[in-house]
Amino acid sequence: MLRHRLHPERAGGGRACPGAAPALLLLLHGTGDTEEGLLPLATLAPEGTVVASLRAPLRAPYGGYRWFEGYSSAPEPRALESSIAAATDMLFDFIEAAPEALGTDPARVYLLGWSQGATIAWSALLSKWPRPSFIAGALALSGRLMPELLQPSTPLGQRAAPREQLRGVPVLATHGGQDMVTPVSYGQANARLFADWQRGGEGKGEGSLSFHELPHDGHQFSRKCQELAHDFLSQHLA
Repeated sequence: MLRHRLHPERAGGGRACPGAAPALLLLLHGTGDTEEGLLPLATLAPEGTVVASLRAPLRAPYGGYRWFEGYSSAPEPRALESSIAAATDMLFDFIEAAPEALGTDPARVYLLGWSQGATIAWSALLSKWPRPSFIAGALALSGRLMPELLQPSTPLGQRAAPREQLRGVPVLATHGGQDMVTPVSYGQANARLFADWQRGGEGKGEGSLSFHELPHDGHQFSRKCQELAHDFLSQHLA
């Protein structure tokens, strides 16, 4: 199980009775960070939500941890060949274990990914799930949807989910217009790629993406970004 920290105010009270189990929000940090970095954002979620901040599995070269080699804007070949898939599988294992370990509702799991963590959130959404209703919604902030996820000839593309998997699954994506780490062009491409993928489903109502470009933001979790995240979590987790 991935190393993680529970937010003390969003840790639940042990295993709940069936039907009353709390929702679970998983925080996925960016490269060079740890499970501590995003933990303060737990308070964006409604009370009663269990919030776990996960530590990425690989050590980053300059300290902290990372989900895959390279950066969202420039992944190394190994990342596209195996590491993103391996990290996604570790995330899936955590989600599978959470109802027993944390007492959470298996049908109410949400992801909040930042930078590299957002790339893993996209991978989790678009990879085949072990069961229906595996992920209830996601926030992908300042990251990149790797195009290879939608290319069947690639290792990532071979994991691709059917479009109906995301039917009714809300997704919030934000990106800073002044982002110099993962330029906003990647955020714009994310929205196009996802919309094109949805259209391939002939308009059957698959997952709903809300994309917000924040023109004055850099690579940062700004007040506006936090407001959008809070509104999304309040709407879907309350």
